[in-house]
Amino acid sequence: MTFLNNFLIFDTEYTKVRIGNKKDGGYVVLDEVSNYSEKLYSYGVETNTSFESDFCDRYDCNAVLFDHTVDGPEKQNERFTFVKQGLSHMTTHDCDTLCNHISMYGNPKRKTLKMDVEWCEWDIFKYMSHNILTDFDQILCEFHLIPMNYLDKHSPYFTEFHKNVYSKVNKMLFKRYSLILQRLQEEYYIFHVHINNSIPCNYVGAEEIPPLVELSMVNKSLVDNPTLSVDKFHIEGLDYPNKTDRPDIKHILWN
Repeated sequence: MTFLNNFLIFDTEYTKVRIGNKKDGGYVVLDEVSNYSEKLYSYGVETNTSFESDFCDRYDCNAVLFDHTVDGPEKQNERFTFVKQGLSHMTTHDCDTLCNHISMYGNPKRKTLKMDVEWCEWDIFKYMSHNILTDFDQILCEFHLIPMNYLDKHSPYFTEFHKNVYSKVNKMLFKRYSLILQRLQEEYYIFHVHINNSIPCNYVGAEEIPPLVELSMVNKSLVDNPTLSVDKFHIEGLDYPNKTDRPDIKHILWN
């Protein structure tokens, strides 16, 4: 079994639509499920709020935007509340937990979570309580599948040394990724996957791994008829290159 076989992708009875830019910043959601969303929690917005604006306008809901690296969204919107904080699995000087944020900024029954938090997603999902983890209709997240790359600029001895060390580290790292993905998929169906083309694929052992994968997931409690997807990815009209100066990455496993 390869690592990418951990991503089980399902079709549902709902319609997939793209919200936001037709480049970096857009995500695929389920239209009928999103219609019920009362609040969007969005993390790692930087200066791109096309998704948040389109989501709030289309589904008539409010959004809380979090990012500790910027002073505010690129465009003001009366539906936005901006918080200059990041998301973490613990409270720090510039980050807080999802549990604390929900307590402070509202906990409606129907809500959506969007995250692009630069590799912190793994600790966040690992340590998140079950009650919080299962409390969203949809989760949209960019997952960073970053291996420890081999160092090739040393003498043959050190090249071999680093390969041996990094090989062991990568096995532990991707085992951790697998366990966290398994935890998520106990509660959510992945209904869409897209590879961010900002970084080319890496090899971990003999397996080609895309470093940046955008997943759209729906709470299993909302789905009556899931079936394993036979769709091809990339899907015309839903998927667009994050970086427009290069083609999208179409991984052999999903095409």
